[in-house]
Amino acid sequence: MSNFSSLGGTLLICASLALTACKPRHDPNWEATLSLPPDSPNLAAATLTTELKNRAALLEIPIKINPSENSVGRLTIRFYASDKEDALSRLDRLCVNGTISIRAIHDRSAYLTDIASKEPSQLPPDYEILLFDPDGAGQEKSQKLAVNRTQILNNSHVESAQATPNGDNMVHISLTDSGLHRIRSATKKMQKGRSRLAIIYDERIISAPVVAEELWTPVTLEGFNSFEHAESLATSLNKPLSAKLLIESLKPLAPQAR
Repeated sequence: MSNFSSLGGTLLICASLALTACKPRHDPNWEATLSLPPDSPNLAAATLTTELKNRAALLEIPIKINPSENSVGRLTIRFYASDKEDALSRLDRLCVNGTISIRAIHDRSAYLTDIASKEPSQLPPDYEILLFDPDGAGQEKSQKLAVNRTQILNNSHVESAQATPNGDNMVHISLTDSGLHRIRSATKKMQKGRSRLAIIYDERIISAPVVAEELWTPVTLEGFNSFEHAESLATSLNKPLSAKLLIESLKPLAPQAR
């Protein structure tokens, strides 16, 4: 009987420890109001609430979400942050709706951009001129590239993504069967050691690698300024949102607010 009592006491202690471990380390001290896009009237707030919670869990950012008390089409979220800068960073990571696009760069890009600067009509209609700033030096030192308008890959071809935390700031993307077929077919036709791909994230070219061989393996994206930036993209690909949320307001909570 005493053994049973001892065992029961041990189980109660373990259960208590487990519950304590699940409690967030900090209470929410910031509140943000997010609005749903006006062009998505049929999008349920409950859908975005679930998606945000899933993304927050992946980022290990505990949040509390409630529909806005003032109007429909808005969500109020509460979370912990060390200061305003940290709060904005966490909001960006929660709400980012990152898009990727991989497109071909014309093999005679320098020639095309040169003649297009003098006579825009000379640029083939299926190409456009985009700026590539690999060093972040500003528009004056940006490289002009003639990029095909047709996408080889986009978000729909992503199966999963993972950011590397070892200082490389890379995102490794596993592709769907369709994505693997598309990237392999596209790079098979390219001139190895010369042809380049434009890796576009949120309408900005983040890298323009030379195609060294036919690609049929997971894709690695580079050119992110920080691990948090890379992680934001990986999270947006793994846990996408149904719509792009607008951050309307951000304010600290009163000390007694919970």
